[in-house]
Amino acid sequence: MTEITEDTPEQEVNEAVVETTEHHDLAASDLPMYDDMNTPVIALVGFVSAAVTFICIIGLQAAYLQFEKQQYEEKVVNVKLEVEDSIVSAQKAKLNDGYSWVNKETKTIGMPIEQAMKVVADKYESN
Repeated sequence: MTEITEDTPEQEVNEAVVETTEHHDLAASDLPMYDDMNTPVIALVGFVSAAVTFICIIGLQAAYLQFEKQQYEEKVVNVKLEVEDSIVSAQKAKLNDGYSWVNKETKTIGMPIEQAMKVVADKYESN
């Protein structure tokens, strides 16, 4: 673009004016207007963005709750209690090791649970 100063000859001034008007020949309808915003598209983009954000939040919350449940089961529910397991194993072994005297004076004997259930079932079945 040509600068116009006091020392510029008149012919150059006319060329500069013609040059600037040639580049800016725009119709009034081509000029941007205040109402040129595409409101439906803006509303659609906003709605879709809100929906995607909501879905992401729900998905992350579901993933968190699933992870929390898994951690709870691993740390609380499925904990192997070695001391309790050894006590229970010892009691089962004692109950299933065969016949033994519980009290010789009262003639009370101990027998395996399965055998005791069969004896009681046979006793009541015959009645």
